Amino acid sequence: MFKISVHNDKQTQQLVHEAGPLELGRGVARDLPRIQVDDEYISRDQLRVEALANGRIRLENLSQKNAIRILPNNCLEVGKAQELALPVQLSIGRTQIQIGAATINANQTAVTLKRAMSSLAGTLPDPGAPDIDEDSLVLLADPVRADSASLRRRPLPDGQAPTVEALSQWLETIITLQQTAPGSPEFTRHVAQTLVDLIGLDMGLVLFRRDEGWAIVGSFAVDSNVRMNYSQTLLRRVLASRQTMYQDLKEAALDAVSLDDTEAVVAAPVFGLNQDVVGVLYGMRSKRTVERGGIQPLEAKLVQLLSEAVGADLARSTAARTRVQFEQFFSPELVRELERDPSMLAGRNQEVTILASDLRGFTGLSQRLGAESTCALMRALMDRLSELIVEQGGVIVDYAGDGILAMWNAPLPQADHPARACRAALAMLDAMPGFNAQWQEQVGHALALGVAVNTGTAQVGNTGSIRKLKYGPHGHTVNLTSRVQDATKQLGLPLLVTAATRNRLDGSFAARRLGQFRLRDIEESVTLFELASVRAAAHWPDYRDVYETALTQFESSQWGKACHTLMPLLEAAAQCGQYDRPTLKLMRRSWECLEVSPNPFTPIIEVVGK
Repeated sequence: MFKISVHNDKQTQQLVHEAGPLELGRGVARDLPRIQVDDEYISRDQLRVEALANGRIRLENLSQKNAIRILPNNCLEVGKAQELALPVQLSIGRTQIQIGAATINANQTAVTLKRAMSSLAGTLPDPGAPDIDEDSLVLLADPVRADSASLRRRPLPDGQAPTVEALSQWLETIITLQQTAPGSPEFTRHVAQTLVDLIGLDMGLVLFRRDEGWAIVGSFAVDSNVRMNYSQTLLRRVLASRQTMYQDLKEAALDAVSLDDTEAVVAAPVFGLNQDVVGVLYGMRSKRTVERGGIQPLEAKLVQLLSEAVGADLARSTAARTRVQFEQFFSPELVRELERDPSMLAGRNQEVTILASDLRGFTGLSQRLGAESTCALMRALMDRLSELIVEQGGVIVDYAGDGILAMWNAPLPQADHPARACRAALAMLDAMPGFNAQWQEQVGHALALGVAVNTGTAQVGNTGSIRKLKYGPHGHTVNLTSRVQDATKQLGLPLLVTAATRNRLDGSFAARRLGQFRLRDIEESVTLFELASVRAAAHWPDYRDVYETALTQFESSQWGKACHTLMPLLEAAAQCGQYDRPTLKLMRRSWECLEVSPNPFTPIIEVVGK
C-alpha cells in the first residue's frame, strides 16, 4: 500500500493504492490499474509502481523514449527498473509525482519525530516581553471556518510530554501535507490549517516576503470570531534572527485593543533554496478558546519542524521546475552540471557558435494546412531538429515560429564547438528527406530548411524571469548569424557558414568558398562558405574547385577568365535545368565588370532584402 500524488499544469490527482502494480502513462489502462496523466511529454506507457516489503517500492520505466528523473539527482533510464525506499519524488516531462507510505507505525513515527526535533539547527529563544504595538497589527483577510474533519488539538499542559499516538498523528499530518502540490493555493491553505491543527491554535497564516513587506498566501481560522492579525515587529525579529520566535502575552501590559483576545503567538521562518528567509509560519492562540494558552517549547519546536518541511517542499518544487526548464533547453548531461552549479547561467562575454534555422515558405504552408495541422507539423519538426542539436551538445536558445536558435560553448566550454554546430546543421538537413516522406500526404511537397552557423563573441546569460528561463546569447554575433540565415534564401543554398566558423573546422568538412558579401544591416563584409551535406552529389567537389578558381580570378580583376571558367558549369546546369545561384551571381558580376571596368573595383557582392 502506498500514497501517490500526480501534479502538473493540467492535473492534480491523489490516491491510496491498496495492492498490486499500478501504472502511469498518457494512454488508457490495459490489464493493470492506471493513472492517466495529461502530459504530452509523457509516453503512453511510462511507469509501473509496485509496493515491496519494508517500506520500499519497485519502479519500472515502461517507456522506450523518456527517462524518469528521481529527485534530487538520480535517473531511471528507459526500459530499466529500480527498487527505492519511500518516500520518492519523480519528475517526468512537466509532471511531478510523489510516492509515500500509506500507513505509519506509531512507535516508529515517535522516534522519527523526536530525532527530527533534536536535529533542528539553533535553539528557540525564551519567551520575553513582546515588543508589539497596535500600529504593527494589520487586518489581513476574512477568516475561514474549520471543517468537521479538523484535527485540532488542545495545548500540552506544562511539562507534559506528548503521547506516542500524538507524535504519530503529528508526523502523519506533516507527511499528508507533503502530498499536496507545493506552491499551489491548496498547499498554502493546507499549511495554515495544519499549523492550527497540529498544536491547537486558533489562527494560522502563511506569509511570504514580497519586496520589503509581507503577503498572506494561506490562512485558516477556527471560526469567524477570530481576528486574523499578525505582528510586523515579531516578523522583523524572525527575519533578523532566522529563528523560531514564540511569545506568551498573558503577562504583557499592552493597551492595544486588537490584542485583547490574544494569549500567545508563534512564528517560524521558512527558508528558500539559498537559505534565505522567504516566508514565515505564524500562529495565534486566543484567550477565549483555551484554558491556559501559553506556547510550550515542544509546540514551538513542532511549528519549526513544520516550517522546515514547508521549506523543503518548496525547494524541491523549485528544483523540479528548474529541472523542467533546463530540460527544455539543455542536454541531460548539462542539466546535471547546472543543478550542481546554477551560477554557470550568470552573464558573461563568451566565444560561442550560433546556429539559426528557418523553414522555407512557412507562411503559405500554414495558410494552406490550417492551425491544427500546422501546429502538429511544426511540433514534429521541432522535436526532431531539437534532438539533433542536443545530440551534439547544443543549447536550444529559442523557437521563433518556424525557426530555431541554438548555441554551443556555453554555459559549459566545448573546445570543438564550431564542429559540433556544423555536424548538427548537416544532420538537420540530412533528416529532412525522411521527415518529408512522413508528411508528404499532408503537405503535398517537400519542405526545405535554411541554416546558418557563425562563431564569435557574445554576451551570454539568463535574461528570463523566475517563471521562465531565457538563457542565450546577445550582440553582434547573433545578429550576424540571423543575416547569414537570410542570405541562404538569396543564394539558394541550404547551409552557410562564416569564415570565423570555417577556419575552425578540420578537413573532414566539405566547404565551398562563395566570396565576400555585404549583408543587410551588417557594416563589414563577410566571407561565406557553403557546407555540403553528406548527401551531396558525387561531382560536388569538382564543381566546388571550378567555382573557387573562377572566384579567385574575379577577385583579382580577371573577369574574362572568370566568365570562361564558369561557362562549363552553366552549360552543365542547362542540361539538367538546375542552376546554382552563386554561380549565376558570380557570372553576372564578371560580365558587368567586363562592360564597365569599375574603378575602384570591389569584389564584395551585395545581398539585399531579407
